[in-house]
Amino acid sequence: MKKRRLQKIASIFTSVIFLFIIDRILKYWAQYGLYHAKIDIIKNWLTFELFKNQQIAFSIPLPQIIIIPLIIIIITILIALFIQRIKVYWGLMEIGLLFMIAGAVSNVYDRLQHGFVIDYLNFYFLPVFNIADVMVGIGVIMIIISMFRKK
Repeated sequence: MKKRRLQKIASIFTSVIFLFIIDRILKYWAQYGLYHAKIDIIKNWLTFELFKNQQIAFSIPLPQIIIIPLIIIIITILIALFIQRIKVYWGLMEIGLLFMIAGAVSNVYDRLQHGFVIDYLNFYFLPVFNIADVMVGIGVIMIIISMFRKK
């Protein structure tokens, strides 16, 4: 049973690391490879283009001086919660926390390195986003599902 648990954990970590690396590659490509052009992935529906996001989630405006400390505090809380929980159990909530941490770290790296988050996926009916944002969203959904399962 212990071997199966370790395989599950290893595959989850591998998946999260893979998505993190893909996000970093796409951010690099969006910033340095596109030369401010955009690529139609699905014409009139989805493009790949550089967007320098100065705000937080869903383009909510906050002063830059508040954003970085706020995000670092949130990541620290998520990491502490993750470490506390994996000692006892490894389930949907812990996987969700791991996704949220990886996505948040990728975005906070951008913010510290460039002063903005690099977004690159533009669906015409949604705000521009990146894979790290998707990871955070998936993590939130997993945590919500795990909370409803326990009740």
